[in-house]
Amino acid sequence: PPFLEWNDKYRDGIRRFWRGDAGQVPELADRMAGSAVQFDHSGRPATSSVNFLTAHDGFTLMDVVSYDAKHNDANGEDNRDGHSENFSDNMGAEGATDDPAIIDARARRRRNMLATLLLSQGTPMLLAGDELGNSQQ
Repeated sequence: PPFLEWNDKYRDGIRRFWRGDAGQVPELADRMAGSAVQFDHSGRPATSSVNFLTAHDGFTLMDVVSYDAKHNDANGEDNRDGHSENFSDNMGAEGATDDPAIIDARARRRRNMLATLLLSQGTPMLLAGDELGNSQQ
């Protein structure tokens, strides 16, 4: 029986595209089309790719649009744990803000990223709470 694989290249490529990194349109196209370079070479279908933006062990989607850097300060690891490159963007203010323009921009980016996930070929995986704006902070 076929098995599925978490596609971290999907996560990183979609985050980089929506962050506005240069040259990401071909990456976006490849990831939305099922990441054939990773999965099609052995005759596996696009559904073999588990497409995700976030998972249980890192930033939530709200954190991706709210922080430029990780802030794992309260767990006694002195911020050494977790990925240092999350391909995130605080959109003008690190963490929570009362600025309505930043709040609106963050909500729009989250909706765009979720739409990209749901419209991509492959098996989508949504972290519970991302659709509601949950944060780890």
